[in-house]
Amino acid sequence: MRFLFISALPSLACAAQLEVLSLLNWQRLPVGEQNLAEGGAMVARVNGPTAGYLNPAGLADLAQPSVSGTVDVVEYTRVAARSDGSTTYADDIQLKPNMVGFANQMGEASGWSFTLASPISWSAGLEVRSSGTNGSRRDDGRSSLEATCGGLAWGGRVHPTLALGFAIEGWVMDYRLDTGTSAQDSTSVLTATYTERGRQVAMRMALGGQWRSEQLRAGAVLRSPGVIIQGQGSISSSSTSGDGTATVLDEIADDTSGFAVPLPWQVVLGLAWTPAAIPGLELEADLEIHSGSGGTEVFPGANGTSTTVGSGGVTTAPLSQPARTLDLRAVFNPRLGLRYRFPNTLFERIVYGHLGAYIERSPVDDSTVFSQLDMLGGTIGMSLEKGPMLVTVAAAYVTSGTVQDAIGYVSSPGSGLSPELSEANAVYAVRTFSLTIGSSYRF
Repeated sequence: MRFLFISALPSLACAAQLEVLSLLNWQRLPVGEQNLAEGGAMVARVNGPTAGYLNPAGLADLAQPSVSGTVDVVEYTRVAARSDGSTTYADDIQLKPNMVGFANQMGEASGWSFTLASPISWSAGLEVRSSGTNGSRRDDGRSSLEATCGGLAWGGRVHPTLALGFAIEGWVMDYRLDTGTSAQDSTSVLTATYTERGRQVAMRMALGGQWRSEQLRAGAVLRSPGVIIQGQGSISSSSTSGDGTATVLDEIADDTSGFAVPLPWQVVLGLAWTPAAIPGLELEADLEIHSGSGGTEVFPGANGTSTTVGSGGVTTAPLSQPARTLDLRAVFNPRLGLRYRFPNTLFERIVYGHLGAYIERSPVDDSTVFSQLDMLGGTIGMSLEKGPMLVTVAAAYVTSGTVQDAIGYVSSPGSGLSPELSEANAVYAVRTFSLTIGSSYRF
């Protein structure tokens, strides 16, 4: 558990504590305007500034400078939890950056780019209120995890059918968790707060390739494990409990804690087909593979004190919190994307339609920090192009569980990390809807 409470409190105060969902899914929402509209299946066809992050080999055929920007103008997330017949919801609405980049040609059949992408983005909270004949309880919690990748990439054509690319990436990861609990009954009272923060800076390299023929295209990206340059965290925990005869104060604080989240190997393989029998149609299937890692201490153990004030005076004892750990598993995430160029124009603009679907299995195998939650995603979008300007509007819907669970609840994962209400078998669901606008301009 993330809190240290006194076990002598009655049943209401000792009920299972709220555990806020903290998701580490690598790409819950795809990044890049066309990439998001097509379910993240673009590694074989991507070009322009977005290629700097998705596949640097796509920079090989730049004909002129171009800029690209994508923003999630609405990202609505609902976390629902249910236990013992009662249900609670927490809604979160935000505007979030998705990706921005600049690319330019670099000699003949080569180009370079600088991109800023947000491949990991999560923010949600949950509030639980309960009351009964024995007393009342209130739980509040919020977690956020944001990863920003800044990359400098180069791509060039080494053969009429083959292009290769290389990128150097800097990753900044910010994590925060805030929780609070208060409970009371006829004899006891409890208040507690817990906060942990972490920031990590890491470096990675990426190698990419694209091959093309008349109707087929293939792409691949290999991203190295992250080398952590710096990791800094802090932990603060405080709880006060009383039963009418004694008061206990537990405190743990570490402002110079370490913070480390492994970034493992990543491989993305893609195959695209542009059938000659259906002009304007592009189909692509990608497989995104993340390797696992052994157990890692995200936060090391922390120490504090437990002070008891009662009729016998004041006593103090040492208190400790074990290290907060993360163990990653290997995951295989398939992605499908479709683009179709309509034969007619709209307002004198070329019109494209986009569809996509993907599975985003959580890389978490076991953790006392991050939750294991597999996701299903579907995307749809439309692009309008006129001259050097391309504007894309895309929508994505991401849900936990299987297709059967898309409008219901899913069971708590085996790791036991879930927003428990008052019993260990609480169930929950996560739904995210995103409306994204992206544009690119060729000078």
